[in-house]
Amino acid sequence: MREKFTAVPVFKSWLNKGKQHFNRIPVLIWLNAITILILSVLSIYARIKSKGSNIESLFSDPFYTGMFYLGWFTSISEIMWCAAISISLFSAILLPPSNRRFKIFLFASALVMLLLFFDDRFRLTLILCTFFGTCKVVKLSVYSLYGLVLICYAWLFNKTIRQTPYIPLLLSFCLFGFSSAIDITPISSRGIHAMLEDGTKLVGLINLTIYFWWICQQEIKKNIVQKQ
Repeated sequence: MREKFTAVPVFKSWLNKGKQHFNRIPVLIWLNAITILILSVLSIYARIKSKGSNIESLFSDPFYTGMFYLGWFTSISEIMWCAAISISLFSAILLPPSNRRFKIFLFASALVMLLLFFDDRFRLTLILCTFFGTCKVVKLSVYSLYGLVLICYAWLFNKTIRQTPYIPLLLSFCLFGFSSAIDITPISSRGIHAMLEDGTKLVGLINLTIYFWWICQQEIKKNIVQKQ
């Protein structure tokens, strides 16, 4: 009995501490609540419609198909996207207000990369193809739109980009464009098509990630030296 009574104050103490910590990071409260709500709605839907297998597929691992190497390079590409976006956002938040132009450049870069990442991860272009039917026209239109976004991005931040070793950034954009062109080019060999499309995109992502890692590191070091 004594153990039960002593456990209650300990639980209350941890509960109060948890409330304090979550109140310091309000965004976590909202993200947890929204995630739990979505999962609950999906669970209820699966229960009513008897579609538990469909819900299971949302969480299936690549091993589920029996091929342990399935999607390895795709997963590496997604990690590269996330790394570049995270570095840009974190550095933009970390830099002082005096670096306003560079902060805006990093925020805009993260938004552009998020747009491309969401399409790459959730196959938004392929989803549009299923709705409109003419896949080649849809892909051409979407890729042209992305190209226009990149041109506007380069034009708006031309001065900031020129102050950095921008060749890796330019190379990554060229490789993304080449990968998109291969996607709408009929190539009979699946292996060659995958290497030319996804392989070049992976190389582009490596250049993109290292570029943002380097320029963010240099900018933060510069601010540390100035403060000293």
